[in-house]
Order: sequence, then structure tokens, then C-alpha cells
Amino acid sequence: MKTPFYKGAQGNLSKHIVTVALSALAVSGTKVIAEDLPLGTEITSVTVIGAALGVDTAYKLDLVDRDSNVTALVASTTSTSATSKTVPLKPIYVGDEGPSDIVLTNSGTGAATGEVTVHIEYRFVGY
Repeated sequence: MKTPFYKGAQGNLSKHIVTVALSALAVSGTKVIAEDLPLGTEITSVTVIGAALGVDTAYKLDLVDRDSNVTALVASTTSTSATSKTVPLKPIYVGDEGPSDIVLTNSGTGAATGEVTVHIEYRFVGY
């Protein structure tokens, strides 16, 4: 998310899209999807599209601030087969506790291997 925020006639709603390839992500293993979301960012929804990641796998997506406080974005979702999940959120504001990271965690009991694409819809409202 190190690109400039746009504020124009159509507003400032933006989408950050990232695809990660997981290679045997261990149980409870994590992968940072977006790091250092700036103060003043408001997350409005998240979409996760994943391939089948393996037997007994699941993922969850969290917002983690600089003090290691965790806010759930996407609850644990089984990923034994391909998944697609959109979660509209009550806007989550990154304020004094920021900057914050968005972290993907293997919440299953098996190692996860495959590709996951995450769409983060956000807007910059200022600090």
C-alpha cells in the first residue's frame, strides 16, 4: 500500500490487491499481506480468493497494530477446497495504534500450500 491515495471527484475509495503463493505454510504460520497501513486509513471490506490449500487447512485474516493488538477481518475459513469470501466490515480506522499490518494466518491443522489473493477495500480519511 505504498502508492499515493487518490482523492478526486469520485471520492477516495481504493482497493489494494495482493496475491501470495504459500509454500507449506506451517500450522499457525503467518504471512504479512500489507504492512504499515498509515494512520488515517479506514478499512471497509475484504475479499479473499483462495485455491485449495491442502488437507485440514484453514486461514484467517487479521489487522495487527504496532502493539500486537489483533482485530479480526476474516474469521477462520476452511480451505480444503477453493474458496471465495467477501466480508463487508463496519469501518475499521487505523489511528493512534497504527501503523498496522494485515496478516494471513494458517489456522488449520495441516500445512497450507497454494495461492491466495486478497482484495482490501479502504479509504483514507486522514488523521
